[in-house]
Amino acid sequence: MNRNFLLFLFLFPILLFSQNESNGNANYGKIKVDKSDLKIFSQAYMHYPFIFKDFDRKARFDTTSFEGRYLDTTYANTIKIAPDYQFRENYEIIALDVYDGGIKEEVWFNFKKNDGYASPLTRNNPEINAFTGMVWVYKGNLTRKEFAKKYVYKKRKSFFKRKKRRQWTDFRIYYDNDAQVFTIQLKNLSGYIEFEAYPRYTSTTRSIKEAQEKYEKVYANYLRTLKKRKVKFDKKLAKRQAVFYTSINKYDEELWTSFQTNYMTEEERQLSREDWLLYYDRVIANELKAMGNASPTIENLVRSINIDGYKIKSIPLLNAQDFSQENNMAKTLYEKDNGDKLAITNILVVDVTNKRYQKYAGSKGLKTISVELNKNDECILIAWLRNGDIGYLTADEFNNIEINDERQALIQLNIINKKIASVQMIRNQLNF
Repeated sequence: MNRNFLLFLFLFPILLFSQNESNGNANYGKIKVDKSDLKIFSQAYMHYPFIFKDFDRKARFDTTSFEGRYLDTTYANTIKIAPDYQFRENYEIIALDVYDGGIKEEVWFNFKKNDGYASPLTRNNPEINAFTGMVWVYKGNLTRKEFAKKYVYKKRKSFFKRKKRRQWTDFRIYYDNDAQVFTIQLKNLSGYIEFEAYPRYTSTTRSIKEAQEKYEKVYANYLRTLKKRKVKFDKKLAKRQAVFYTSINKYDEELWTSFQTNYMTEEERQLSREDWLLYYDRVIANELKAMGNASPTIENLVRSINIDGYKIKSIPLLNAQDFSQENNMAKTLYEKDNGDKLAITNILVVDVTNKRYQKYAGSKGLKTISVELNKNDECILIAWLRNGDIGYLTADEFNNIEINDERQALIQLNIINKKIASVQMIRNQLNF
């Protein structure tokens, strides 16, 4: 019986310890440490959207194909039209011209090549050269005057104003072999318009039949040149796209490496980019909980209370005469309960009543730190020691700080080991 009792006494502490471990939390004296797996390692997650936002948004490449650009009125030939363009003439550079040497009863016309129109036409649409030596004959119900009004000239605002030409950004020609007629489709910034016509030789002594016998050959030449232009453009587009995305990917990799170096902890750097982004998504979805489990750096603690609506309070600029009872400023030093002095790197004073906070910079050596000790409201103090441990004062302890006649205070801090501390544990401990 005595042997069993002694065995029970020996095993009892182990049983208690295993029960504490099984509930997912560990107890250190009066401090409870949350063991949840959702934890913020650093504030890298806050910088990520700003560093990569503009890069992701602005890094674009126009992959619209040759034919795709013709089917889109925001392109002039293959050139993208600026959304804030002011002058249509910069893009609409193709024009038609009524041909005066034809049969009187017919409407003869051509693509305009004089007055500076030839160079842009043959440079941008060389396929039209397949119809060299021919003139077009309109096939429809419009008179010469009506045709010119609809396809050649704009309506004059007054009789004294000079006529302005209608101009186009691009065109296509389609051939109906059965009817031996062509459809000319004109494109401008407003849309498309088309009509039927057929080509013939400019000399009236040469019959239409003679021209018709050449239609298949002429149109084949037109398509061959158009196809050559298409293949060349799409091939060049693919090459430019490959160069663009190679440089973008390289820059992105370098940006990611720089982001890791400047913002991440060593633990985060061990994660692949894909795994880090999964972690990022979880943090964003559960930021308050994740921040509670984060290491209690001053940045993490400030972020945690910012989420809860705390605002920073400015620190007054001080002169020697400013240290008075009226403005609550004091020169502070810090120590342990055994009297050992402490090097303080940062101090955070939180006014829980008004949800305001102030940050004070210290140093890695012993230094007096000027702090506003406002005892009229419920305030707490958190200090970061040089070795990473956390010191703190509760609201009652803060109100009981003794300040001598020279506005100096020697403050004894409660100390929490950095190995067991977290943001939420600090906040729970101080009830804010």
